[in-house]
Amino acid sequence: MTRINLIPPEYIARINRKVLIAKVVLASVVVAAVVAMASVWHITRAKTIEAALARSTAEMAILQKDVDQVKAIEAQIAEVQKYLDAINSINKGRFIYTRFLQELISDLPSTIWFSGINTTLSGNVVGVSLFVNSNSAYDLAYWINSLETSGPYTAVEIGGIAVTDVESGKKFTVPITVKYTLK
Repeated sequence: MTRINLIPPEYIARINRKVLIAKVVLASVVVAAVVAMASVWHITRAKTIEAALARSTAEMAILQKDVDQVKAIEAQIAEVQKYLDAINSINKGRFIYTRFLQELISDLPSTIWFSGINTTLSGNVVGVSLFVNSNSAYDLAYWINSLETSGPYTAVEIGGIAVTDVESGKKFTVPITVKYTLK
């Protein structure tokens, strides 16, 4: 079968040119639409970020007052703490002898008494020389053991024990040296 083309070639060229122009216009419209949509999306995103920044800035300004108050309170607390620390450092050494004597006699048996106490203070350590009398050897041994094993006493040294006869039995006399550390 033979085919005869009855359409003139100029007409086909004109149609092809119109199709090419339509394709170029369509591509331009699609590109312009894509650019416009991307621009709108970026502009909307920028506006949203600016609005969030403005809200955050306003909130930060409100909270900054609270932060300033907290800093002022912390400064007052630090000042009061320094004052209390100064008082505690003064009082720590002030009542060392009172504490020492309270702890010394806290577990002292009733059969023991002191005939003399000499002390020397070096920082928060008290060097003590005791002259102890007792009517009971058992109570004396118990009390010396208590000194050796309790926390604030160190370097417990016992001198020679002198035993004398008295009306009520025997009297034990012993010199003791000890170091008391205030904690």
